[in-house]
Amino acid sequence: ELSKLGYDVITIDGSVDRSTARDVVGGRTGLQGNYDPRELIVENGKTVDTVKQTAKELLEALGTQRLIANLGEGLGGKESPELVDAFVEAIHSESEKMISESKSN
Repeated sequence: ELSKLGYDVITIDGSVDRSTARDVVGGRTGLQGNYDPRELIVENGKTVDTVKQTAKELLEALGTQRLIANLGEGLGGKESPELVDAFVEAIHSESEKMISESKSN
């Protein structure tokens, strides 16, 4: 319903199913958020590789267009700066790759 009200962007938290969110708003509205900050905590067994994979999954589900890829919730203070950096880098590199591949198809 929010996408029909004329908002440019709707923020979604981690409880929102990504594919459902994109299906509902389509190309009408941008989406922001939905990355789980627990993916950035080393004590949870997370690594640079797991962050790269989960960032890629976020982009695969929500697409590279009309997306502000960030956390569904804010940082809580336990997140690893190295993993936060890995998230940003993964979003940039993976989205570039996906956009390039879509142009060549």
